[in-house]
Parts: sequence; C-alpha cells; structure tokens
Amino acid sequence: MYSYQKAEPGVWMVGQFRNDGSWERESRWSTQEEAAEHAHMLNDGKDGKSNVDEKTFPPAQKRPF
Repeated sequence: MYSYQKAEPGVWMVGQFRNDGSWERESRWSTQEEAAEHAHMLNDGKDGKSNVDEKTFPPAQKRPF
C-alpha cells in the first residue's frame, strides 16, 4: 500500500515500505495535497477502500441557477 511522508520542507515523497522495512520512493511532490492524491490514485483497487462514487458516477455538471 502506498503512503506519503514529508521528506523536508516543501518536499513530500510517495512510496511504500518493503518487506524488510525500508522505504521505496515512487515519486516526489511539492505539496501534501498532491502527494495524498497521488498515493490515493496508486492505491485505487489495491486496498479495497476505493470510493464507489468516483467509479460509478461521472463528474457533476455545472448548471446555471
């Protein structure tokens, strides 16, 4: 399962822990939000906790009031 962690100010790493406990980096991001979104995308379908709404329904359409 992928997760993210702060590596230094302004740098967030996405990766996963190997069986030996070492961290395997997958990518590097500038914000926590970007890292979280990418980790979520990588875990989609792998952790069994994907958001059904995101898979079932298309994005909402903007409509005038």
